[in-house]
Amino acid sequence: MVRTTQYVLMTDGSESTSAGFWAETADDVALDRFRTFVDAIDDGLVQLDSAAQFVAVNDVIVDWTGYSRDELLGAHVSLILPESGVEPIESAIREHHAAGDTDLPPLEFPIETAAGDTLGCEARGNLLVTDGEYQGFVGVVRETTDTEVAPTEREQQLTQYETIIETIEDGIYVLDDEYRFVTVNQAYVDLTGYSREELLGSHCSLVVEDSVSSTAAEASRALTDAAANAATIEAAVLRKDGTRVPAESRFSPIVSSDGTYDGTVGVVRDVSERKAREQELRQYETIVETVQDGIYVVDEEGIFTMVNESYAAMLDYAPEELLGSHVSMIVDDDVHQHAQEIEAQLAQDEADDTSVEATVQRADGTPVPTEATFALLPSDSDGRERVGVVRDITERNERERALEESEQRYRTLIDHFPGAVGLYDEAFEYTVAGGELLADLGVSQEEIVGATIYDRYPDDLVEQIEPYFQAVFDGESNTFEEHHLGRDLWAHTLPVRNSEGEIVAGMLMVQDITERKDYQREIEASNERLEQFAYAASHDLQEPLRMIVSYLQLIERRYHDELDADGREFIDFAVDGAQRMQDMINGLLNYSRVQTRGSAFEPVDLETVLENVRDDLQVTIDERGAEITADPLPRVTGDPGQLRQVFQNLLSNAITYSGEDSPRIQISADTNDEECVISVRDEGIGIDVESQDRIFEVFQRLHNHEEHAGAGIGLALCQRIVERHDGEIWVESEPGEGATFTFTVPVASE
Repeated sequence: MVRTTQYVLMTDGSESTSAGFWAETADDVALDRFRTFVDAIDDGLVQLDSAAQFVAVNDVIVDWTGYSRDELLGAHVSLILPESGVEPIESAIREHHAAGDTDLPPLEFPIETAAGDTLGCEARGNLLVTDGEYQGFVGVVRETTDTEVAPTEREQQLTQYETIIETIEDGIYVLDDEYRFVTVNQAYVDLTGYSREELLGSHCSLVVEDSVSSTAAEASRALTDAAANAATIEAAVLRKDGTRVPAESRFSPIVSSDGTYDGTVGVVRDVSERKAREQELRQYETIVETVQDGIYVVDEEGIFTMVNESYAAMLDYAPEELLGSHVSMIVDDDVHQHAQEIEAQLAQDEADDTSVEATVQRADGTPVPTEATFALLPSDSDGRERVGVVRDITERNERERALEESEQRYRTLIDHFPGAVGLYDEAFEYTVAGGELLADLGVSQEEIVGATIYDRYPDDLVEQIEPYFQAVFDGESNTFEEHHLGRDLWAHTLPVRNSEGEIVAGMLMVQDITERKDYQREIEASNERLEQFAYAASHDLQEPLRMIVSYLQLIERRYHDELDADGREFIDFAVDGAQRMQDMINGLLNYSRVQTRGSAFEPVDLETVLENVRDDLQVTIDERGAEITADPLPRVTGDPGQLRQVFQNLLSNAITYSGEDSPRIQISADTNDEECVISVRDEGIGIDVESQDRIFEVFQRLHNHEEHAGAGIGLALCQRIVERHDGEIWVESEPGEGATFTFTVPVASE
């Protein structure tokens, strides 16, 4: 997908809702503003379609090229680009599209104007890609033609220095001998909050206190006299908005050729982060001593080197009693060993869990359940210290037991979360609500929580859903569909139980099925139109064909003696063609009625189905000497008549395309808990790989009628029937190696 917003830039005032620059909007004011913005742009704006033809250009492009907009629109870019300029652009587009990158790098190329002049240009832009397909290019074109005299080496060096100064993140300034700004870089502008124009010519006291500026002046002159290089001071920068920014300034004097003071160069660095870090350290020191959690540090030998007041109080010791003592004073060896293992993992950056629950001993010997989290303190030496944060979890353990019932409620909510979900009590008042569907429906959680279904829904809807809401408190779950807020909604109510199995709340889950319903209605409408077509096919279309066949046969009987062999052959061809057309119409009629005229699904014994198909094909089987073997076939769920049609079509094809040898056909079945996989294998002529998908399309044949008869709809009919049974059908074959047709159908429910 394209990652940039597309607009139409048609500056002639016309609007376009397809490709181009002006995007259709209901806000005319915003549209006029955007037109004005585009007209004011100094750069050229273009949009090309996938054939590299101009879709849109702005006035700048028209002015540059000398062509009118009408001459440009629809023309290929080669109108204004030489061949040497087109190829690099097309190559870049191909490479970036293949890589999935829609951002093109800057492209340089010459433009040939209508007057024959050449302009150097640079373009930046994006590929327009929809669903993976390249649709065109939109970009900004800037003139790069250099008409000035080539810069001198000194000028180039100066440009480089200017670029470096503007790139440095530290603020840089230059003061004259009166301490007025003569140069500032962008970083210094950003630091002070003043514009460059406001700073230049102003005294440095504008951004530093008078005492600081005097100190800097004296130091700078002293440096000049002493021939020193630079000095550093810390002083706040006074921003334009009145705030003070802690900063560190390093400045050097500018000395003229005669050795006199000529100004000052300063480099200013914002030290706010450093100051904040120092302040943060002081805060941490305060926090460590004020938090209720115990904090300690032990060395590699397990000796306490630091404890806070909370940790000492938790253990009922004085801090001095713990410092210098071994951790075995308050934990057993297993806990200490576990902590050391975590410490080793931390050292190797392999620790998955840096916490442990353990019991510690107070000074009086009473146990305290705790949870400790460990980390290693950074150290420049080989030794390392471990810091531990310890929390008394006595109350937490009790609270967790009390919260189990609530957690069970929320756990069920998460496990069954579809699009929108709510919990409600026996008064049908919502206590919890959530889900992305709420936002789609324009409903906030605050509107739902605390409201009852009587507050939220109209009376007729409440009448429909109230029984389902009530049923959950009797242990029942229900699924139903309703129409609300302009949406078709699928809803499910179910009871929420606590750890003892008691029902503590009801849960409502809702999913928006509007699109599915719309699609279903479209399918129904399509089926209705297909039924109308089928009616026409079975009546209006077949009647003329019957008349054609009848009159052709009448001509053959009446004028048989007067017709020569060619005439009789021609009539035979015509009759055969008309009859094949009737077969195709009948096949198409059956194809269209798979969904609408099928029988209700029921348990079907496939053994019986196969036996009936054998009887129907017995004459063909005997004529070809076909041998059909089958594994035991299961009972499935489906339409008996349609499944019989599938078996008959597959067996008939296997016999027809068996080649010169007697057909050998094997039917196998593999059943699991949900579906049955049926395979029909023959040893016939096979199917090439390129044709295997095409054979399931209506009227697609791989052989002419002289080779094999048929309407070319049998496999398409099989596929449609299998899909009605929520199954799949496919073929595996190689030419000369036979073919295996496999399809799935649901197993019969017990």
